[in-house]
Amino acid sequence: MQELHVSEIFSVRYKSQKKELFKSKCTAIIILMVNNILLTGSGGFVGKNLKEYFWEKYSLLCPRSFELDLRNYDSVKSYFESNNVDFIIHCASTGGVRGCNDPVSCEEDNLNMLQNLLKLKRKDVRIITFGSGAAYAKDRNLHKVKESQICDVIPKDLYGKSKMETAKIALTRDDMLCLNIFACYGKYEKESRFPSYAIIQNLKKEPVVINQNVIFDYLYIADLCRIVECFIKNQPKNKVINVTPTNSISLFEIAQTVNKISGYKSQISFKEEGMNFEYTGDNTLLLQELPEFEFTMIETGIKNLYDYCKNILNYN
Repeated sequence: MQELHVSEIFSVRYKSQKKELFKSKCTAIIILMVNNILLTGSGGFVGKNLKEYFWEKYSLLCPRSFELDLRNYDSVKSYFESNNVDFIIHCASTGGVRGCNDPVSCEEDNLNMLQNLLKLKRKDVRIITFGSGAAYAKDRNLHKVKESQICDVIPKDLYGKSKMETAKIALTRDDMLCLNIFACYGKYEKESRFPSYAIIQNLKKEPVVINQNVIFDYLYIADLCRIVECFIKNQPKNKVINVTPTNSISLFEIAQTVNKISGYKSQISFKEEGMNFEYTGDNTLLLQELPEFEFTMIETGIKNLYDYCKNILNYN
C-alpha cells in the first residue's frame, strides 16, 4: 500500500459536572468502516510504531509538520479540503520531555492542534488522541489512579495541563477518544528511555545507574498498537481510558530482567535511596472495553527490545 506523499482554553469544570460526564457520554459499541487514516506525529516513538503496524491495513496519510502545521487553522483547513480522511490518530504533541522544561507555548500549541482537527474534520470522522499520566499531576504519588480523578489535582507543568484539558474535551464529545499512556516501551524509543538505556548499558557491559527507583506501568508498544486497532474497529463506551498493563514494575526490576535475559549481570546502583513517586493507572475501564485482551509479559517485551538493540542498533 502506497503512502500519499502530501507526504508524511478550556476552563476547569466543577467536579460534579465532570463526574456526570463520565456517566452520560456513553455510546453503544459499533463496527465502523475505515479506509483512510490521518496519522499525525508519525515521526515520533508512538507514531512511528503505529505507522508501521497499520501500513498494510489502511491507507495512511502521514504528513510531517513542515507539510501540515496543525497549529495553523488555514493549514489544517486546506489539508482536509485536499485529502479524504475517514479517521484520525493524533500523536503529535509538544513538551513532556523528561529533563527539559516545556516550551512556553506547550499548552497552547497542544490544544490548538487538537481544536483545529476537531473543528475542521468531517462530523462523522472519529479521532483517537493520546493523553498522559501527567494529566493527573505527576509531582505526587499516583497509585492506580482512575479516569474519574482527572482534575482532582491540577498539574503544575504545561504539558500535564494540556493533557488534562485534552481529557476534558474528550468527555464532552461523541467523536473523540483519549487514551492515557503512563509509560510505554519498545523499538524506536529514545536510547535514553530507561528500558533501552538499561539494555544498552548491559550490552556494553557497563553499570546501570538509576536516579531513584520508581514503580511504573510499562506498556509494550505492540500492545498499544493492538489496543488502538480495537478502538478503530469498535467505538468504546468510555471517552477517556487509561491504557496501562495490570502488572506494574520498578526500574530496578527492569534492570534485573535485562540481566537475566542477557546472561551478563550489569551492576545496578542508585543515586538516591528509597522510592520516588509511583506512576501507575487503573485499567478497569480498558478491561471492561476489551475483556479478552492479553498484555505482553514484561519478560517477552524486554527480550524483543533487547534483540532489537543488539541486532538493529549494533550494540554487541
